[in-house]
Amino acid sequence: MSPPAGTRIPLRRSRIGATLRALFRTRVSTGLLVILPIYVTYWLVRFVFELMRDSSKWIVELVLRSRFGQPFIERWHVSLEDIERKLGHVPTPAEVVDSLPNSVQWGVAIFSVLLTLFLLYIIGLMTANIAGRRLLGLFEQVVDRVPLVKTVYRATKQILTAFSGEQSQNFQRVALIPLFSREVKSLGFVTNTFTEPSTGEEWCTVFYFTTPNPTTGYLLILKRSEITELDWSVEDAVRTLMSGGILLPQPISLAERKADAPRPGHSDQPSSASAH
Repeated sequence: MSPPAGTRIPLRRSRIGATLRALFRTRVSTGLLVILPIYVTYWLVRFVFELMRDSSKWIVELVLRSRFGQPFIERWHVSLEDIERKLGHVPTPAEVVDSLPNSVQWGVAIFSVLLTLFLLYIIGLMTANIAGRRLLGLFEQVVDRVPLVKTVYRATKQILTAFSGEQSQNFQRVALIPLFSREVKSLGFVTNTFTEPSTGEEWCTVFYFTTPNPTTGYLLILKRSEITELDWSVEDAVRTLMSGGILLPQPISLAERKADAPRPGHSDQPSSASAH
């Protein structure tokens, strides 16, 4: 049925605006996917660089402010008298460095990072021999006499030791753990295994981490029979966690690994009962 004469037929809404908005959202999302990894990497590298720089920069500042640094200050055409006149007081070592040319300040920062690496190497070299271990033992004896400091120091040292050396292998075991019920599973790290003395049953301590931040979580103590170890690396587990399950390792193997299970390529011959 045709509309009455003189009636204005409304035009169909143009799709150009919707297409432009969809295209804009797509391009912005693509830009975020490109920029965010670069930004996070830049932030992490900058944090580590500034931490290592500030650890030994004060040594460089003191040397430059002393008489040993006077030849370098004069070579860079910087006058301490002009700095003092500008600031109205005797400049501190940090203020002297801030008054240097930008290229020299970058050189001081890079040299401070290299100095930190050198000092860490020297400390590691010293603690590798008997004299260094004795000095470290004396230092720990002094720390143990301070109530609050000894707790923080011991806990920090034990955590760092657990993540380094041979003990770090305990953190390389990814497992499925029951959560809320036996049918619901979640990812966790098996950090230690122990035997209950009275029953002889094997238990495990598991670090259950949260999504999407793997640095926070809960410590769970579960029976060894309640967990299922996976053939996943730590990187696979963290990537799966931070992506909310979008990035899963391939191939996915969730089969339980039993101690008496035959290894691949060494399976036993099937019995007559199982053949039927």
